[in-house]
Amino acid sequence: MTPRTVQQLFDLKGKHALVTGGSRGLGLQIAEALGESGARVLLSARKADELEAAVQHLQAKGVDARWTAADAA
Repeated sequence: MTPRTVQQLFDLKGKHALVTGGSRGLGLQIAEALGESGARVLLSARKADELEAAVQHLQAKGVDARWTAADAA
């Protein structure tokens, strides 16, 4: 059995991730980790201005990210 690296175990290339509450804090950190693992990320939160800033942050790190404003309550 060939050992696999952590990157191989958590390879998310070709996958999509929806992160609610992803414009800041823990949600943004999770979105960043998912994106760094290869997932395309869609952020959702209530405030469009915070989402736009979060997506710019992720895209600057090379993450394929988009946003949509929504209230999931």
